[in-house]
Amino acid sequence: MFNLLKSKKEYKPISEYTEGWNILEDQNNQMIIRVSSGYKDAAGHPDYPIKMGVAVPLNYTDGEMIGNLKNSIEDSIEGILNKGEKGVLVTIITSLGEQKFLEFVSYTKSELDFKSLHEQLINTFPKEEVQMYAERDLKWDTYLSFLK
Repeated sequence: MFNLLKSKKEYKPISEYTEGWNILEDQNNQMIIRVSSGYKDAAGHPDYPIKMGVAVPLNYTDGEMIGNLKNSIEDSIEGILNKGEKGVLVTIITSLGEQKFLEFVSYTKSELDFKSLHEQLINTFPKEEVQMYAERDLKWDTYLSFLK
């Protein structure tokens, strides 16, 4: 009999994966979802087991203001995560339906100082109600659900 050993997937450093943004639109819910398909092979990376979400309710209706805010928050999050390869931003949700919000989904290292990161975003965007959560998602299930 053969003893088949399950081979472990080998992961590259997170910076070696390329961003490749795709846009999904949900017309019924007035939602635009940008997902970086370039991290598909990084899904489940053992160094990044925490799903972190940053959500910001929108009090604006002006598309340009929303776009500028989205770009600014995205740049801030990426700046924080890219420094020292602390994590990667994989999905950005813009909801313009009944509930208007921006949500940024990332996968991060466990030792990231989430409280400091949240405080930094609150201080950077004092006019916004910056909300944040972090939870284990070892297989990156949330990210993979957007790729289907």
